Amino acid sequence: MPTGAFIRKAINNILYTFVYETERHNGIAELLEILGSIINGFALPLKEEHMLFLHRALLPLHKVRFIGMYHQQLSYCVSQFDPKLAKPVLEAILKFWPCTHSPKEAKRQRASTAAPVLLLNELEEVLEMVDAREFAAVMAPLFAQV
Repeated sequence: MPTGAFIRKAINNILYTFVYETERHNGIAELLEILGSIINGFALPLKEEHMLFLHRALLPLHKVRFIGMYHQQLSYCVSQFDPKLAKPVLEAILKFWPCTHSPKEAKRQRASTAAPVLLLNELEEVLEMVDAREFAAVMAPLFAQV
């Protein structure tokens, strides 16, 4: 597919603008559905470009206040990556874990208002793919947060 790189870059730019600038876009869930299909086709070992995409675009989507609108699609995209990347994924989820449910507090801190249940479900999906060594590396912070 000769236009694949162009499409990925265009979607990256939209996600970067959404996460880092506006937090407004009416098609993030649909873009993530398309990305899920693209990510599913990534060859292993992953290219550096694909790992940067995970770290710079997908994982920061967990910090947006309205994550509930696209969380299912985001979780699918993240789960399509190599299970060896579970440690950075788990660390990012814990980093963006909501501290409170109060919408007022979330507006003040610009934190996510998503219920921890969404993130617990995603944690479960990621932990199903993790081997014992990788789990041992994130076990202490995970249990401390939960």
